Amino acid sequence: MAGQGFEPDVRVRTSEYRIGCIGAGMIMAECHLAAYAQAGFPVVAIASRTKASAEKVATRWSIATVHDMPEQLIEDERVEIVDLAFPPDQQPALIRHALKQPHIKAVLAQKPLALSVEEAVKLRDEAAKSGKILSVNRTCATTSRCAS
Repeated sequence: MAGQGFEPDVRVRTSEYRIGCIGAGMIMAECHLAAYAQAGFPVVAIASRTKASAEKVATRWSIATVHDMPEQLIEDERVEIVDLAFPPDQQPALIRHALKQPHIKAVLAQKPLALSVEEAVKLRDEAAKSGKILSVNRTCATTSRCAS
């Protein structure tokens, strides 16, 4: 990416953390996984609502492990960072499950984080209490402001 004139907001200090991806829709398949491949970040597992969707994306991006359920991916001790691109009504339970796992260092969730501000604040507080990073990604694929 540096060859394209792009510099991240913060300098990448390591590319060793192993990523597990939950979701196999367009944002994950076309954006997140492409960025991880370009940056050289290791994606070790994927899961989605349907295993067939996860298998298709795994084949395309050479992801070795496809889990049947998102919870299984979160419990996979090889996964250190969870990238969660799932419907917002299902994200809070998966985030809470990830925060309880000793091997998980961080969770990247899609906006909206939850269906209410109150639930999002609770998740923020629970992440802080657990000592883990909870970050919310905003992909600009559908907004004209991001085109400039």
